[in-house]
Amino acid sequence: MVIFSLILVQVLFGINFSTNKVMVQTFDPLVWSNIRFFIAAIVMGGLSVFLKREKPPLNKQFILPCIAFSFLAMSIGQVLFLYGLKYTSSINTAILTSTIPLLTIFVVVLRKEEKASFRKVLGLLLGFAGVLVIKDLSKVSFSSNSFIGDLLVFISALSFALYLSFAKKFLKSYDSMWITSWMLFFSSIFLTIINFNKWMAFELPLIDYKIIFSGSYTIIGATVITYFLSNWALKKASSSNVALFIYLQPVVAGIIGFLFLGESITTRMFISFILIFSGLAINIFGVKKV
Repeated sequence: MVIFSLILVQVLFGINFSTNKVMVQTFDPLVWSNIRFFIAAIVMGGLSVFLKREKPPLNKQFILPCIAFSFLAMSIGQVLFLYGLKYTSSINTAILTSTIPLLTIFVVVLRKEEKASFRKVLGLLLGFAGVLVIKDLSKVSFSSNSFIGDLLVFISALSFALYLSFAKKFLKSYDSMWITSWMLFFSSIFLTIINFNKWMAFELPLIDYKIIFSGSYTIIGATVITYFLSNWALKKASSSNVALFIYLQPVVAGIIGFLFLGESITTRMFISFILIFSGLAINIFGVKKV
């Protein structure tokens, strides 16, 4: 069930690249993130009440870590990523984002939460190699011109790795639905503050069926469901294994391109898929419980 959930998260995120692109062409990216998190918080909170999930105590033991983790996993990471993408290339961004699993295992090993076994490290390196193979590395350029953007994207990746590394104990202590609700809410509040000037000048764009469909999917499929499943899975699986599934995103993107966009599966993509699935298999079948 955990493995299926982690795969589903990456499939939903993979589809989101297309729907989210529609939204950021209509809304300012940070304003859309603000709207997305706020509505998702209402939806998840409403579901938590409707399903009568056990409410966490609203004390500092819950609120302070929840705010910190919401910043690492959602708002801070989102702001840094979007601003970083503005000052660097998409290929640089893809490579730097792919360091999340490597950064995660570095942090958890440093904290002595997990051991850097040969099998685990090999799986992570194979997955990372798969991501590198699918990208045209000739276009990668870490120069002084892109330094600020590269740094912001890297810090964004590090913030999510820190979330995966430190949040496990907190997530085990409370209901996953309520944690996700509050994380989304705190992130939306932070983004509202960041976007204050943009909101003062905001004008609602023309809304058509494409915007409604894309926005609904991004909020429900790629925010409510994905963040809930990620938090739930992190309760059950090791941080490094959860992070490893991030390598499935280029596989999902490739398959979606083949099925719906008329793109071909190249030899490079095929080799990449083999490397990524090999890395996943080594880790999944190399642990007694995932």
